[in-house]
Amino acid sequence: MRALETRVAIAAVVVAVVCMAIKLVAWIVTDSDAILSDALEALVNVAASLMALGAIRIAHRPADATHPYGHGRIEFISASIEGGMILFAAVAIVVQATGSLVGGARELTNSGLGMWLIILTGVINGVMAVLLLSIGRRTGSAALKGDGMHLLSDLITTVAVVASLMAVASTGWWWIDPASAILIALVLGGMGVRLVWRSFDNLMDRRDDRDQQALEKLLDSHVGLHGRQPRICSFHKVRSRHDGREHWIDMHVRLPAWISVRESHDAASILEADAVKALGGPGDATAHCEPCADPACPLCAASRPST
Repeated sequence: MRALETRVAIAAVVVAVVCMAIKLVAWIVTDSDAILSDALEALVNVAASLMALGAIRIAHRPADATHPYGHGRIEFISASIEGGMILFAAVAIVVQATGSLVGGARELTNSGLGMWLIILTGVINGVMAVLLLSIGRRTGSAALKGDGMHLLSDLITTVAVVASLMAVASTGWWWIDPASAILIALVLGGMGVRLVWRSFDNLMDRRDDRDQQALEKLLDSHVGLHGRQPRICSFHKVRSRHDGREHWIDMHVRLPAWISVRESHDAASILEADAVKALGGPGDATAHCEPCADPACPLCAASRPST
């Protein structure tokens, strides 16, 4: 998986550089604020793709003495910085476009050429975004998914830029260009805020409800006389978090009080392996075994040794 993620991340860097160059050329030949907003977004794409590549390389380092839980959280940090960069680009776009509106009427040049150049970058970014999101979901890479979302936001701005150029060309209303740039900036700002918020949520170990449901369903299947082996009396304190692709799980399970240490260890080992598998792995799970104290527990009643 590491080789695949690295190749895709490198491809994303190359695509970001090519698209940025094309958009800068389009801005130079048209002097369009809307295209400038897209070019600034492309500049952020280059930096974000480089960060995603670095984050992926670090995230795959194995756990060590100073990072016993691995390095996976670097991907969330990368995604949060990327969101901050999108916000910065949005502010820069608003400042530039506001200055143009205050400055008064101006004429766009070579708008047809600029429009086709922007459409070309939109097609390239659209293909790359689909690839990044697909590989990111398959591997659980937060950095790739964040980069893919960023390229999707870039595709949205591209559509808005093309619509703006067409509107200016058909109406002659120059103010549509800077006004469109400001609208694009507002959309980008919203995307940046959401990306930062999701990254912070993950850094603060926000519970994944789907993971929680999968773990509780698994443990439920082992409870009671008719449960799967190893049978348990009950469970509680089921928790999990994930650092990108790595899942960390802990749970408390109650077993009949008289079973041996070896039997409880064997039961815990099976449950731990099943829990990691239920969340799609890789990961690490810890099952804490406790003696059941429920006098009405049917499993305890059925397995109580004769005296």
